[in-house]
Amino acid sequence: MSFKVHVIHDLMYGFNEPTEFADLNLPDVDLVIFNGNIGLNSKRTMLYATELTKKYPKVQFVLNFGWYEMYLGYMPKTPYEFEDGMTTRIQNSDDWPKNLHWKDPRSKEGLTIMLQTGQTIQVWPSFGFPKVRPTPKWKDLWFYLNICTGVLGRDKPEELTEISKELSFKLYSEYPQWATPEWVNKIFATEETNIRNFEIDEKHYKILVTHLNPYKDPRLEGIVATQWNIHIEKCLWVTTNQEKSINFLGGHLYSNPGRGAIARGKVLEVDNI
Repeated sequence: MSFKVHVIHDLMYGFNEPTEFADLNLPDVDLVIFNGNIGLNSKRTMLYATELTKKYPKVQFVLNFGWYEMYLGYMPKTPYEFEDGMTTRIQNSDDWPKNLHWKDPRSKEGLTIMLQTGQTIQVWPSFGFPKVRPTPKWKDLWFYLNICTGVLGRDKPEELTEISKELSFKLYSEYPQWATPEWVNKIFATEETNIRNFEIDEKHYKILVTHLNPYKDPRLEGIVATQWNIHIEKCLWVTTNQEKSINFLGGHLYSNPGRGAIARGKVLEVDNI
């Protein structure tokens, strides 16, 4: 028995930009996956997700944030500040769509979703950090230039004194802390363990969702990266930055970038037998 999937990502809607008519009209599908960069910030993405979930109440939606939602212009003051905010909103909001599913990255469990076809599937959404090799050129590469992991000097003012020694000016307030190879690899190791446990659970058909493309993501140019040691045989792997589907680590690697009627008309039929 099969079910139909539609993937949405990289729409890049501005904060006050209205949603195009074509992007509000979905094909006949059972599952929609938002895979990041829907809007230029998380509030715009949530607006679009809410528009669609309310218009199509029988369709199930998976929400996986991307770089624009989680990292662009955002400096977390505490670990998992963004995720704590999402959890609080879901738990305390009366209008959170019942058909919109989001996974806290700290959770060791994937999403278990029942579709309108009566089928139950399992989905693992992830940003998709790979294992990276340290390099002297690290500060010129995408992770360091684009992923803020926290701030220095918030609770320890002496940290600002040390940083100021490397700068041409003196710091008086918090300073962003950028991703290091150690930080990236720590997330990778935890996620690899969780996904390997997820892939051997034989209860339902599985879908893996990663915002970063594990095959050829242009953002990772110059970075020597290793992907998870997994083999998701005959499963769907939804990603970004890819025009044509390929087989990758046993799975079907698929993306559907962009706005408009052409992108919104694409449907992937998945046979879960």
